[in-house]
Amino acid sequence: MEKNSRKGCEPMILDAKWIACGKECETPLIAKEFFLDDPREGVIEITGLGYFELYLNGRRVSDDCLVPALSDYQDRDLTKAAYPIHDKVSHRVYYLRYDVTGFLRPGENRMEVLLGNGWYRQLERYGEGRLEFSCDGLLARFAMEVRCGNGETVTVRSDGSETYTPTFITYNNLYIGEIQDARERRLPKEPRAVEPVPGPNAPLMLQTCPPDRKIREITPKLIGFNGSRRIYDAGENISGWVRVRSCQPEGAAVTLRFAEILDEAGELDFGTIGCEYVGLSGRHQIQTDVFIGDGSDCTFEPRFTFHTFRYFEVEGETRELTVVVVHSDVAVTSDFFSGNPGLNWLYEAFIRTQLDNMHGGVPSDCPHRERLGYTGDGQVACEPAMMLLDSRSFYEKWIGDILDCQDPVSGHVQHTTPFMGGGGGPGGWGSAVVIVPYRYYRNFGDWNMLERCYPAMKKWVGYMNAHSEKGLVTSEEPGGWCLGDWAAIDPMVIPEPYVNTCYLVRSMEMMVEIAEVLGLPHEAEDLREEISRKKEAIRGAYYDSETGSFCGGVQGADAFALDIGLDEDPRTLENLCRKYEALEYFDTGFLGTDLLVEVLFRYGKEDLAFRLLSTEKRGGYLWMRDHGATTIWEYFVGKRSQCHPMFGAPVQYLFSEILGIRQEKGSVRYDRVEIAPRIPAGLDHACGRITTPHGEIVVDWCKEGGKVRLAVTVPESLRAVLRFQGQETVLAAGSSVVEG
Repeated sequence: MEKNSRKGCEPMILDAKWIACGKECETPLIAKEFFLDDPREGVIEITGLGYFELYLNGRRVSDDCLVPALSDYQDRDLTKAAYPIHDKVSHRVYYLRYDVTGFLRPGENRMEVLLGNGWYRQLERYGEGRLEFSCDGLLARFAMEVRCGNGETVTVRSDGSETYTPTFITYNNLYIGEIQDARERRLPKEPRAVEPVPGPNAPLMLQTCPPDRKIREITPKLIGFNGSRRIYDAGENISGWVRVRSCQPEGAAVTLRFAEILDEAGELDFGTIGCEYVGLSGRHQIQTDVFIGDGSDCTFEPRFTFHTFRYFEVEGETRELTVVVVHSDVAVTSDFFSGNPGLNWLYEAFIRTQLDNMHGGVPSDCPHRERLGYTGDGQVACEPAMMLLDSRSFYEKWIGDILDCQDPVSGHVQHTTPFMGGGGGPGGWGSAVVIVPYRYYRNFGDWNMLERCYPAMKKWVGYMNAHSEKGLVTSEEPGGWCLGDWAAIDPMVIPEPYVNTCYLVRSMEMMVEIAEVLGLPHEAEDLREEISRKKEAIRGAYYDSETGSFCGGVQGADAFALDIGLDEDPRTLENLCRKYEALEYFDTGFLGTDLLVEVLFRYGKEDLAFRLLSTEKRGGYLWMRDHGATTIWEYFVGKRSQCHPMFGAPVQYLFSEILGIRQEKGSVRYDRVEIAPRIPAGLDHACGRITTPHGEIVVDWCKEGGKVRLAVTVPESLRAVLRFQGQETVLAAGSSVVEG
């Protein structure tokens, strides 16, 4: 403890030391005692790797969970990745700042920092390779400034004088679970000295994205038994955990295991959450918590892991069970309801799926088996997530991760970000470096984000061109994946170079707009010329002049072409519509599904788009719902993960097309909006709202007596034009009602 002599505006945590606990300690508790004379105000900057919880004088300082946010913390051995990585990635470590005024007292004070493994010391899963950041001790770093009654400011820093002790959490792992032993609380433990260490070779940055928190609670329903195990249903697929109250004899355990689905016998089916993986300790990747009692009435809940489940089984005596929903504290800022149960389910399931996959400032592909920020999944779902959730700071952080995981020389963008291995493709995945910042700019109007990201976008285009032959993107990194689209109900047959080159053109068209916004007209023109060459290459390789289709129309191939303006032959659209009018379900991968729906609406085929979105056939969203889904599946047929947001991307068109809320060309931040609903013949009613930087936009239409009654509410500072039934009207602020 010392009087403050820090100058300037640098974070005070930079004056503190990294301190490490012994690597043999699974979950250490660091302690520091200090004296304060009449404390009036206090603030602390703190981080802990992997995760930390902060306590002052026996009270937890914040309800944040699983902090700090996930990042690429430091250099590590990437030769252990399942697919070779030849790139260099950048690093950062996040810290948090808390007001601790109400936690301090005159005289002796005690600070405690509880550390868990998190992603930093993840020593079990190796599905994408051995990619842990550290096998050594967990780290902490903190600095607290306290203004006292005499006017002086006192600083308390981590400096190596702290001690640590093992705790009652005897095992914690993100992919498997946690073991807590209440008996350990009673055992005397000799404090051990921490060790000052150099720490990660990464800049410290204040975490501004929303932390994970306990969002809501559910009372589960007992639905059956499996021998001595009781099986419960949470009623929906959630991310979080179960809080247990128990009073068992000393040494007796309560064991919980979690799953998304039940098998035909009514028992937990672990097949969708990665049970085939075996951790380095020999444990199967089955989400399991074990709570060991000490003979008293105890309440247990995990501290450094979370699960994703609808069903769970309990073995051992319990008095009370509560399902706790945990994810990034991101508010839902939208609503949707219609006369069609398929559309309603799609909206509700997407919101639940997206939130389940938002942890640590990363939108994951699934929140259990892999838990990774796959760039393909993330880019395709980012627009509805930005439109329907209060997610600006969340995506600002993830864009930083994307930039960190781009090789600074080649421009290659990793398939996961922060980088944790895995496979994907250069177009649908790598394009995240363009698409996510572009969507961010359109939704939030942040010009600085474009300026920050545009150099990275150009490097990625250079990488794509360097991996092209005759104008087509044909390869990625040696030994890795080079996917085109992914996860159709049948094996993928749409050519990878076709998909990757179409996605490159799609991204370059966004870059044309970005270059113009940044005042770079010559670069915009260069991009247009390159786009023309790419389109000619696509035509030459994949267009059939006899039929008018691209790639034979397989798996939405004509939608890829139409999306980038290859619509000179009217048969291309006709073939696309004819195919899906006959098929009436999605045979597309997750990229093609989004493009197919978008293209159908764009070309005035809302009736067909509506039928696809509301079909009950295998390969449709209602098929998921009718087979018990409450979140969106990884595949339309239900195999593998039951909680993947990527196929939820078309939810955005419920708002931009069926409700007709969309920005005018060139508008950002919803400064200029048109309300132009596309009303399918088979739908009688739709209503909903989104929240823009200007306030709420509400649209409600219904068919009455052969006419459509449309009610629209817009905020004051927004310019809105209603385009309806061939008429154009500038809307006044407030509510307007028209019929036609």
